Amino acid sequence: MNAEERMHALLALVDGYREGRRAELLGKAREEARATLLEASRQARRRVHDAIVAERARCAAAVSAAEAQLRTRRRLAHQAREAAMVAAGWERLRSALAARWADPAGRRRWAEASLERAGEVLPRGAWEVRHGPGWPEAERQALAGPGLTFAAEPSIAAGLRVHAGHNVLDATLEGLLADRKAIEGRLLHLVERAP
Repeated sequence: MNAEERMHALLALVDGYREGRRAELLGKAREEARATLLEASRQARRRVHDAIVAERARCAAAVSAAEAQLRTRRRLAHQAREAAMVAAGWERLRSALAARWADPAGRRRWAEASLERAGEVLPRGAWEVRHGPGWPEAERQALAGPGLTFAAEPSIAAGLRVHAGHNVLDATLEGLLADRKAIEGRLLHLVERAP
């Protein structure tokens, strides 16, 4: 039974209870009306009215609580779906970046873009480009320039890190994915925009 069916069942139960209670109170009021004077009849009507108002208020509160619970469940389910999609997106992003580095053309574009960005943010002078083992010498030499040296670093799985003295541009896989919260926020934004 899903949440909406439970809500309808709860509403039906509340309506049934309300109708039963109402009928019971009206029956008592009729018996008292026959046995009492006009004043007693007026008091009975007042009690019936008060009981109905209270019962309606109780039913309204029960319905409001059921609706709030339904909204909460829907919101939690929506959040769980979004979290699962962001987690899947995170893994796909990591795999896509690793695949890009594994592809020679993708690796070249990555390295060129990283060196271009380094030129924008790092001071001019001698730069050391640290990269993972296995980056072909020919590809590195195609990017070589004055003041640029290359050094393999076993901890780098993909990408490169450009050092200019104490300044570093981290364009490794781990460096690009370091701000996980910001990236997950952007992934969530993309998930929400998707049709």
